[in-house]
Amino acid sequence: MRQDELAGVAGVGLRFIVDLEAGKPTAQIGKVLQVLQTLGCSIDILAPGERRQ
Repeated sequence: MRQDELAGVAGVGLRFIVDLEAGKPTAQIGKVLQVLQTLGCSIDILAPGERRQ
């Protein structure tokens, strides 16, 4: 998928995708989650010491 296609489907700007791929440390978490959801990814937040089974 091209960057402009991902931006359109995820509802974010192309510049955001470019910055995200470049590892911009100040990316907005809400937008990051939108992009991940669009790509079919999920994030699990675990307590310290907790392991995913």
